[in-house]
This record gives sequence, structure tokens and C-alpha cells, in this order.
Amino acid sequence: MPSGSSPARTPPQRTGFGRRPPAGAPRRGLPVLAVPAVALLVSALVVPLSFALPAAAAEPRAVVASTSRASAPAAPRLPDAAAPIEVRVALSRGAAEEVSSVRVRRLLEIELPDGAALAAEPVGPLGDRVATVWVDRPTAARLEIQVRLDGRAVVRRQIAVSGLTSDVAARLVAIAASEMIVAEMRRARAPRRPPSPRRPTQDEVELASRDLDTLSVSAGPYAAVVSGGPRVLGGAGLALGLRRLRLTESLFARLLAAPSGGEPLRWLEAGFSGDYRFWLAASWRLSIGATASVASLRLPAAVSVDGIAGGRDTWSARAGLGLGVETRLGGPVWLGLTLDPGIVLRPAPYEDARGQAGAVEGAWLGIGLSLATERRSAPLR
Repeated sequence: MPSGSSPARTPPQRTGFGRRPPAGAPRRGLPVLAVPAVALLVSALVVPLSFALPAAAAEPRAVVASTSRASAPAAPRLPDAAAPIEVRVALSRGAAEEVSSVRVRRLLEIELPDGAALAAEPVGPLGDRVATVWVDRPTAARLEIQVRLDGRAVVRRQIAVSGLTSDVAARLVAIAASEMIVAEMRRARAPRRPPSPRRPTQDEVELASRDLDTLSVSAGPYAAVVSGGPRVLGGAGLALGLRRLRLTESLFARLLAAPSGGEPLRWLEAGFSGDYRFWLAASWRLSIGATASVASLRLPAAVSVDGIAGGRDTWSARAGLGLGVETRLGGPVWLGLTLDPGIVLRPAPYEDARGQAGAVEGAWLGIGLSLATERRSAPLR
């Protein structure tokens, strides 16, 4: 030890965790207080892990299940409208001498919009979404571009190439073809309006009206010639008819009388007729049918009728055919001429004031002129 120096002091010993052993002292075991701290630390780590392990173990199963469920459906297919349009380009021999086919294809591929792709070959299988581009040279100074998409009408455009280089002409062709393809694509996407229903022609309307249910009313003068009794009768008649499938059933009534110069006679009849109509044209038609009627007769100048003295009234009946021709005056109005041959079925004998016997009998020939109007049961559209 050097002189004048005090002996070295031993540093105080620290207690607890902060105590350091001397440099040369051997290491001792863990202090008594450290064992409970370690036990508490281990328990704090083990308990949360015991609760987390079941959830962590179930998580991969949920992930696998969700993954398997997500991959089950097939991948959605793109709609047809999303399929790209295949553009096929071809040049005529004359156009190929003016512009390079390879240059036109490269420039057109750059100019094409989204949804259109350039085909590798100018020809290929037929399809719905195919655009065909044809470049022709109708004259030495012009090139014509023709574009057709999805079988639509061909659209054409001409460009002047006189004095232009081959590269500039190819650029113009590519730009024009691209614009035409874009226009056709927009037109194809636009919804098509349904065509307006075609209205029937006048002839079709007339033809269809012939088979519709129709109500008709007619009136006009009528005259008849009878072989027995008063020879000539004249008057007017009224008829109401229903036509179905060109067959007309009518109820009619007529009031006839002998002229004042002959033997007086009043003939009031009501009857039924049926006829079928044939159209010669839209405004002309023929009819043929049969008639039958019952009549009330009055003979004012007779002294006896049917062998009854002082009688003046009796009845009779007749039957016959009906032949007619009609022409349209305008709209539903028709003018008709009717010929009505027949026979008196029940004779009506009488005796006049001079004691001469007679009878209303024999053949019957009637002729009538009628003006008819019709109303259809269902309106035509």
C-alpha cells in the first residue's frame, strides 16, 4: 500500500433486488421474494391463453368454411353485349396500291374504341358481333370505306387522297373507319322502337265488315201485279233486318192498294224473308232469298167476300223468291232494287156490286225500291 493513502473502504451491501454481489463472490440462487412474482407472472399469461385457444382453433374452420362457400358458385358469365366486337379489315387490289394494308391495320387498332378488337385475318366464321371493313378505290383520287356491323345495312364514306402520301392516306382511312364503327356500335346499343301497328286498308275494312253482325233498316215504294183480281197494287214498305255471316233475316210490312180507277182493294201484309248476299265489289252486292207473308184484305166495293154476304174483309197469304241488287251511296247507306216473284197461297173470292164474281189469286210479281242504312254491332279498328 502506498504511503499516505487510506485503506480502501468496502462499499455497503445493498439489499433486495438491487443488491450486487462482490466481484469475487460466487452467485447465489433466486431470492425468496422472486418466486412468488414469477408464479404470478406465469399465471397471468396462462389464463388468457386458455380462453383464447378455443376461439383461435375455431377461426381456421370458419375461414375454411367461408372460403369453400365462396368458391362454390361458378364464375359469372359476361353478357353477350359485353363481348368485344371483332373487326375484320380487307382492302381491294386498287386500295392496296394506294395505302399499305399493314399500316392501315396498325393505325386502326390504335383508333378502335373499347369493346372492339382487330381480328388477325380479314375473313372468319360468321357471328353476331362482327364488324367488316372493306376499303375500295372507285377512282384514282378517292378511297371508299364500307362498314357493316351485325348484318345491318352497309354504311359508306369516301375520302379524297389525291396528293397525299401513303402514310397520311392510311391515317385518314383508319380514323374514318374507327368513327364509322363507333357510330354503328352506338346504333346497335340504342333500343329499337317497336314498329307501329299497320292500319288496315279500306279494302280490308270492307272485307271484314261483311261478316260482322249488322242491323239494317230499309224503306221505300213497292208495286205488285196480280194475275187474278185487281191487276195492279202500289204502296210502300218497311223492313227491319239482322245480318249475320252474310245471311240476313228480315221482318217486313207493306201497305198496298189498287189505283182509284180500278176495283178498290187494300192489302196490308206482314212477313218474313231471308236472303244471302254476294259482294261483286266494295260498293255493289247481290242478294237471293225467299219471302213469306200473311195479308189482311179489304174490298170496300164488294157485296160478298168468301161467300159471306155483306162481308168486305178477309185474309190471304203468299210466298215467293227475293232477288235484289244494291249499290252503296256513301258510308252505311245503300240503294236497292228488289224483284219479288211469287204466288198467292190462299185465294180470296168476292162478288162486286154488278154481280160479277172475282178472286184475288194467281201469280204475284212485285218490284220495290229501297233505301237502307246499316249499323254494325262491333266497331272496326
